Amino acid sequence: MSDAIKISPLNPSSDQLERLAIEAAEQGYSFFNRLINDAKSGANNFSRTGECFLGVYSGKVLVGCGGINFDPFTDRKVGRLRHVYVLDSYRRKGIASNLVKKLLEHSKATFSTIRLRTPDQNANEFYEAIGFSRINNEHATHAIEI
Repeated sequence: MSDAIKISPLNPSSDQLERLAIEAAEQGYSFFNRLINDAKSGANNFSRTGECFLGVYSGKVLVGCGGINFDPFTDRKVGRLRHVYVLDSYRRKGIASNLVKKLLEHSKATFSTIRLRTPDQNANEFYEAIGFSRINNEHATHAIEI
């Protein structure tokens, strides 16, 4: 990877997400279409105070994204890590780890806990390797105190 990696705010309804959406769908990840549909309908655009959605760029090419929302399954100030995705050809290069780290840093001012839900074994291993713990909850599989 010769281009520098940059992480910056991204509008979740951006047309730049199309390449990621196509690959995610081909790999069976339905969450990505939900991200785009919710953003375009206004149901979720990561715009509440403390929320954010970030894109990861290699040069000018969007290669990954992810965001933090208020967790809709609790009334406490708990954040939810959502829609983290990195193009297959850019995986295992530290991109997702850096993205999640940046999202967690942003979240410290608003949340003390971040939760997520994943049914994917590779994702389970990834999140556990970066400090998340498995939890027993019907709405979340992992959490981290920040």
